[in-house]
Parts: sequence; structure tokens; C-alpha cells
Amino acid sequence: MSARVIARYGSALACLASALAAGCASTPKSTQAPLFFPAPPEKPRVQFLMWASGADQVEPGRGGFEQFVLGDEPVVQRAINKPYGVAVHDGVAYVCDTKGLSICRLDFKNGTYGVMGVRGPGRVRKPINIAVDPLGYKFVADSVRNQVVVYGPTDEYVAAFDVPTPCHVVDVAVYGEELFVLDNDETCQIVVLNRANGDVIRTIGGPGGEPGQFKIPNSLCVSPDGFLYVSDTHNWRIQKLKLDGTPVWTKGTPGYRLGQFGRPRGIRVGPDNIIYVVDGATEIVQLFDDEGNILMRFGGPGDMAGALGLPSSLAIDKSSVPYFKKYAHKDFNIDYLLFVISQYGPRLVNVYAFGSFPEGYRFSESEIATLPRISVDEGIGPVEGSDVAADPAQLREERSDNE
Repeated sequence: MSARVIARYGSALACLASALAAGCASTPKSTQAPLFFPAPPEKPRVQFLMWASGADQVEPGRGGFEQFVLGDEPVVQRAINKPYGVAVHDGVAYVCDTKGLSICRLDFKNGTYGVMGVRGPGRVRKPINIAVDPLGYKFVADSVRNQVVVYGPTDEYVAAFDVPTPCHVVDVAVYGEELFVLDNDETCQIVVLNRANGDVIRTIGGPGGEPGQFKIPNSLCVSPDGFLYVSDTHNWRIQKLKLDGTPVWTKGTPGYRLGQFGRPRGIRVGPDNIIYVVDGATEIVQLFDDEGNILMRFGGPGDMAGALGLPSSLAIDKSSVPYFKKYAHKDFNIDYLLFVISQYGPRLVNVYAFGSFPEGYRFSESEIATLPRISVDEGIGPVEGSDVAADPAQLREERSDNE
């Protein structure tokens, strides 16, 4: 074959590769208006950024030229089955898969997806919730092992701590040298462990309806300023306690208005001490200040991106902001990220940003998307002109993992 023919074929292949790559790169981006909460004309504070349910949304897709050269290959389904708890550290979301019996690892920083806790002494049986400390140690509340399973910064198994029986471990929080483990069995208490060796230091609370007592509590966390918050599910309230268990306040009554709860679930506190509470009945996240005053809400029932389906828990993280800025409005200043888990629907890990626009910033309301309002007669969603919402459990069965 002559040099001229070789050059011609080489040039043709180069042009083909360039065209395929260009075709892939020219895929139009979504022109959907950004979704903010609260809706105009209120000042936006939370923006919905993106969602993921498995490898397809985390790992980069195959380019056009690679597809042309390699052809189709068998696809292995790598996705979350039934999520519940979530924790996030440096671009990686760790999701408790209660049906897949694993911890799904969504690495948004490096664009990879994997699982952990599937073999050996660190194998999980039913992971419900997870906490990650600033060093990257993971603490998993496993309701079948009834232990806190500990993994190191590189996801290696470290230890498993027992919780005194009878128990039903549903959540864990780490603060300083202590682990706060929530038990919603008949004891309905918080067991405080030494985070280094798992020794029991003290217990907090017990069954009942008085301040400092619980009825099937669902979630707990410790705020940056050292207060303990509990989602007291079947008392339809949240509680603020000192670390020794002394009650500070309780907030909430049964109902579907803001400040009330249908089924309070995951609770977490931001770096600004704003309290976030997931409600599995109204499918919203409510925000409170550290005195228990209602601030706003976001999410809501529906099928569009930014809505929630039977939400269970959330995680708050500031270290991952650089990896999600590309999804945010160019003028929206992100303070931290909110990762909210839906147990139902195609979008299981929902990522929002809490922040603000510069003072005096103006834009047209037509530039912002809002979730459609749903009539109360349909059984779900906010009532037009009010903050009332009906229980979506009326429309579909909720199969909760830890209640």
C-alpha cells in the first residue's frame, strides 16, 4: 500500500474520530429553568442541582469514537436498590442500600461508582444510617447486626461495636470521642459509646411522651455547637437535648402544616445550626432555627426532578461544593450541599444547594422553575394558597425500613 493511500486512510479515520467526538460533545444541554425554593417572589435559598441513582449518573458515558471502535458490550446493572441513610465526604456519597445489603459509593469527585461492606467481617446485614467524621471514618448503624460497623478513611473494615440488648439500631452520630447510637426498640433510648473501643459510657432517654423521652424515634444528630437533636417519630415532634440528655425544647404536633409532622424521619443540622427534618408523609424537608422556629421548606411530592418520593434521610456537606458548582446558577453562592434520599421513584439521591444570590440581585420569575401544586383532593401535595399537605401514604403503601 502506498504512503499516499495510507495517509488517506489515516486522514479518514482521524476525520471520523473527530466527527464522532464532536457529535458526542455537541449533545445539547438541558434548557430547563433552575428550580429554587422558596418559590418567587420570596428570596431563593435552596436550588435543586442534580440527582443520581447509580453508576449511570456518576460515571462518564462512553464517547462516540470509543463506541464505534468497541461496539456494544453487555451492560451490568449497577444501581441503588432501596436506599435509606446517606453521608457525604469530599465528593463521595455513601448510601445505605437496605435491599442490596451494601453501602453504595457514589464518587462524584472521580466519576466512579462502587459498593462496600459486602464481604468479610465488615459485611453489612441491613445498613440503615451512616455517619462520616472529618477524617473520613464511617460509622454504619446496622439493624440486623445491631451493631455500629466502622470503616476507615480508605473504606477498610476497622471494628464493630455492640449495643446492649434488647436493641434495634437505627442511627448513629459522632461528636468528639463519643458515638451516639439511636435504639428504637422497646427501650427507646440513645446509647453513648466510646468511639475508640465501643465501651458504653451512658444512656439517654427512654420510652414515653415527656421531654427527653421517645416513641419509636427515627433519627438523631449532633449540631456543630454540641446539642443533640432527635426525630421523635411517633410523638410527631423533634427534640433538642444537651449531650447529657437534659431536654432543651420539643417542637411539633401531628399535622401537615409547616411546623407540624406527619412522619418525621431524618434529622441533620447544618454548619450554620439550621435544623433540617425530612417528613416521609408530606415528602418535604422542613428547616428550623436552633430555637425551633420554622424557616422554610423544600422538596415536595411529584414526578419532576427536584421533587421527593418517600424521603427517608439527608446529609449535609460543605467539602463537596467544588464538584457540584457546575450544576448551580452562575450567580448563586453555595454555602453547603444537601443530599436527600428518596425511597420511591427514579431519582433516589437528590442533591440541593443551600445559599443565596448577591444582595439586590434581580431576575425574572420566568427564569425560575417551580414544582406544580397538587390539589389536596388528589391526596398529596400542598394545598393551593397554604402550607397544608395531605399524606401520600393514602395513595401508596409505605414500606419503611426502620419503623
